Amino acid sequence: MPGMFRVALAPYQTEPMNAPMDDSVQTVVLMWASQTGKTEVINNLVGYHVDLDPSPILCLQPTLEIAASWSTDRLAPMLRDTPVLKNLVADPKARDSGNTKLHKKFPGGHITIAGANSPASLAARPIRVVLCDEVDRYPASAGTEGDPISLAQKRSDTFFNSVQVITSTPTLAGVSRIESWLERSDKQQWHCPCPECGEFQVLKWGQVKWEKDQPESARYECEKCAVHLDDAGRAAMVRSGEWRATAPFTGVRGYWLSGLNTMFPAKRGFGGRLHQFAAEFLAAKRGGIETLKSWTNTFLAETWEEEVERIEIAPLMSRLEPYPAECPDGVIALTAAVDVQGDRLECQVVGWGESDEAWGIDLFKIFGSPESPDTWDALDEVLLKSFDHESGAILKIKRAFIDSGFLEQVVYRFVRDRQARGVFAIKGSSDQSAPLWKPPRRVKGHGVGIIGIGGNVAKDILFGRLKQTDVGPRYVHFPEGRGFDEAYFAQFRAEEKRTKYVRGFPVFEWKKVAERNEAIDLWAYNIAALESMRLNLNRERGSVDKQTATKPKPDSRDYLLKPAKPKKQPVKNRPRRQGGGFAQSWR
Repeated sequence: MPGMFRVALAPYQTEPMNAPMDDSVQTVVLMWASQTGKTEVINNLVGYHVDLDPSPILCLQPTLEIAASWSTDRLAPMLRDTPVLKNLVADPKARDSGNTKLHKKFPGGHITIAGANSPASLAARPIRVVLCDEVDRYPASAGTEGDPISLAQKRSDTFFNSVQVITSTPTLAGVSRIESWLERSDKQQWHCPCPECGEFQVLKWGQVKWEKDQPESARYECEKCAVHLDDAGRAAMVRSGEWRATAPFTGVRGYWLSGLNTMFPAKRGFGGRLHQFAAEFLAAKRGGIETLKSWTNTFLAETWEEEVERIEIAPLMSRLEPYPAECPDGVIALTAAVDVQGDRLECQVVGWGESDEAWGIDLFKIFGSPESPDTWDALDEVLLKSFDHESGAILKIKRAFIDSGFLEQVVYRFVRDRQARGVFAIKGSSDQSAPLWKPPRRVKGHGVGIIGIGGNVAKDILFGRLKQTDVGPRYVHFPEGRGFDEAYFAQFRAEEKRTKYVRGFPVFEWKKVAERNEAIDLWAYNIAALESMRLNLNRERGSVDKQTATKPKPDSRDYLLKPAKPKKQPVKNRPRRQGGGFAQSWR
């Protein structure tokens, strides 16, 4: 919202902004929902110390890229448009300003903007004001130096009046940094009085009520008098609220706040309205475990209790179903993943539909030495294979990922001339902060690009989807036969999620507990392959429909028959054009 900052839109921000100035407070912790004003608190604290209490300031963001974005999109406009600040910090473009995007000087102090993933950003320099934003997105360690928060706070040890603020929405229970810090605090909560009976209470999701399938009827029910309040009543409660501690104070002041307290007006699908909250919850619930987890973290500001037990085989085998064709009707596009073993290549083809609904299509085990050209020729036939669609269309594999962790030189030779077909070499990473996939990184001397795969992210997605029981978005189907047998499903129990400690900080890792885990890897690679394409499934659906617009749907006797290839027509000799130049020689 443009204009001057108005605390009336977020009355709960006032005390957390004042708390760092209390000499008895060592650290302020904000475990708040998204879009409730955490970053605005940090912005205002920066402005306060630039204008009224000049000091060396460090603002630590999850990555250097996010740090640069915050500097450009949030800090620079505030310094430019706030009258008392705009003449204190020189524009980086000004001659001899000495300022950059990530380091700004002002009379009596400076602002250093750093990324938690960069050890160099946390090099020793005395800092009085340490502001750590979205700490649950930080890597477990800044390079090999250790926990980024500890490194940042260490820089303020020489100041008796240091200011330390830590903010974030939470993530997984037992691993969430912000949850760990909140547990050390006095755990303050925003208590709101009911406008009818005056009872102070913390707004809870369980008190939001609506008629079945009618989120527009949502009301908030008072815990004491059971009156049903509309959104104006809820806003009145929030406006009159106050912070109350629920644990003893030991130097860390913590504030927890859910999205039910947001006061920002609704506009274009965003904002504080009970019916919108209810609709967003229902949409998250329909989306499955992944979206419900995100909603719990970002709206309720609660950690997600991750189930770490193994996948059971029986429920997966009960999903086996007969397909009417190689690709059932819901399939729009195909991907493939290849795992290189000592005596074979294993390939799995997956069909994808709307909202990431997935169908296992086929398994191929190509036995033979992976150093033999014949083995790779057989794989090439699989990747070029045409798959019959229930509608009568023909589908081809859009993208194939081949693991290069074993015999990488052989893999590079195979993919070199097939990258234009969407066949790529990949390399997995166990780094906790690695994304699902990284764009290709060129390998010198081989003419190939290697795509990085975040194994932990991919496996989190896979096991979340395998737990879904409702057919629809993100559900995983398996066909009867085609290699999907009990031995295949047993491989899903080959890995389990465990907690380990990195430099004293708990993180989750996937631990291999059995030898055969190809099924997990192949699904993980297929998930990453789909994401890497950024596929327009509506366009692909149109391609399938176009094929079948004039073609009758095959019956059970002939749907597997391939159309005959047309004979090649002889090409007439044409006189060779003289001359040349770029247009004639370019390929």
